[in-house]
Amino acid sequence: MSKTPIKDYDEIIEVVNKYIEGLVSGKKEVVKPAFHEDATMYGYNSRDGFLGGSIRNLWDFMDKSGPAENLKSRVDILDVEGTIASVRISLENDAYGDSYTDFQQLLKIDGDWKIISKLFYLHS
Repeated sequence: MSKTPIKDYDEIIEVVNKYIEGLVSGKKEVVKPAFHEDATMYGYNSRDGFLGGSIRNLWDFMDKSGPAENLKSRVDILDVEGTIASVRISLENDAYGDSYTDFQQLLKIDGDWKIISKLFYLHS
């Protein structure tokens, strides 16, 4: 069993917090550095229904929805093993007033953690 340095946990939280900060501000330029350029996302939202494929769907969502100034979030690192990590993010009151659970997978590439995939569930 390998021991993950606390530094990795801190860096993962920092990356995920960029995502959350970008949602709150509505600025995709804040969010983009958190994601790998070829990242994917899949799930349903209340306005568009199914969203799947390229992370560009998130940029489009942010352009349409604007800032989520009242967003509440909780981040749980589920597991870290070497250069991979799994994170659950609970989000309440996004820009549309909806709540979600995200499961995000991260990969450490050239020393930097990046979100590779985002799978999200819309709470009714």
